[in-house]
Amino acid sequence: MLDTERLEEIIDAVTEKIYLANRTGELESLLSDWGLSALMKNDAPSSDDFYDTHKNGTIVVIGASKVKEHDLLGIVKNLGLDKDRFEFCLDYKSIETFQFSKMQYNPNYRLVIVGSMPHSTTGKGESRSTISELENGNGYPKVIRLGSNELKITKTNFKQALQEQQNAHYI
Repeated sequence: MLDTERLEEIIDAVTEKIYLANRTGELESLLSDWGLSALMKNDAPSSDDFYDTHKNGTIVVIGASKVKEHDLLGIVKNLGLDKDRFEFCLDYKSIETFQFSKMQYNPNYRLVIVGSMPHSTTGKGESRSTISELENGNGYPKVIRLGSNELKITKTNFKQALQEQQNAHYI
């Protein structure tokens, strides 16, 4: 018999394999190999179905910003959040090739906070823009746009967005 820690490692590895198979369209084959084909008999989820993520999952902050990452991390620390939960992509060129698909149907990603970004990126898919794909595509985490008339990451709106999510017990 395995100890609890080792069993949890195995469960985590199997879970990651299942999510990867789902993202790559190989889930049915994987479950068949494991003798679990019956689990696929349910229809695919409709767009009305809610896709939930881990409450303590990663928070992605993406958008060209004049605010430095260390300043944003200072806000994170002041709010009592774990800085290791955050992933930043604040450079315009890096945003163009950011792998948005890694967040799709991955419960380890909780929230995407967006600022100014290129209209077209590798994550746009068939949508008009990358942000539209994130907001309207299936299986993406919750998206929060920063800025009123134009998308922009500031210290104030970043802090306010995080505080709102904390107050709602979302993060």
